[in-house]
Amino acid sequence: MSKKEKILNTALNLFNTYSYNSVGIDRIISESGVAKMTFYKYFPSKAKLIEECLVTRNNHIQQSLGAAIATCNPQNYLSQIKAIFLWYGAWFHTTDFNGCMFQKAVEEISKVYPSSLQPAIDYKEWLKTQLCNSLMHLGVKQVEQLAIFLSSILDGMTIQAQIDPNQVCLESYWKRVETLIQLELAII
Repeated sequence: MSKKEKILNTALNLFNTYSYNSVGIDRIISESGVAKMTFYKYFPSKAKLIEECLVTRNNHIQQSLGAAIATCNPQNYLSQIKAIFLWYGAWFHTTDFNGCMFQKAVEEISKVYPSSLQPAIDYKEWLKTQLCNSLMHLGVKQVEQLAIFLSSILDGMTIQAQIDPNQVCLESYWKRVETLIQLELAII
């Protein structure tokens, strides 16, 4: 692992665990075991580090979610949407789940570090595209509106899972999402 990757991984872990505001550069340098000059060679500012952390996180999530979707029958578009919900449900029960780093960035630092917004926007657009693609193939008429609504449900589930992951009954959520999609398909 390169020194840059070591810094990024350390920062990702610390930001995910503690938040962006409570973790300083000195702690990241100390825990990554690199010299201060090495840190600043790769990341001239905390804003640049956060942005790269969020880009990295976005890439990891897209790869992981993409792999989950790829396990589905390519013609079963409802199962592809369900795979996204199942992925989120599994994520809520991982040991390093501390909420969504994109949501945290928007809440904590987007005004101070506006560049932190772009990776969050990129992820939301990617997710919307995945949902739109499946919904379009299902024959839903108002694809984009429903995709945004489903994304909002996932956001709400994520917040609820931060409070208590056991309160997120994935079967119940999915049943309602499936009913909503069926209702949308029934609209002529």
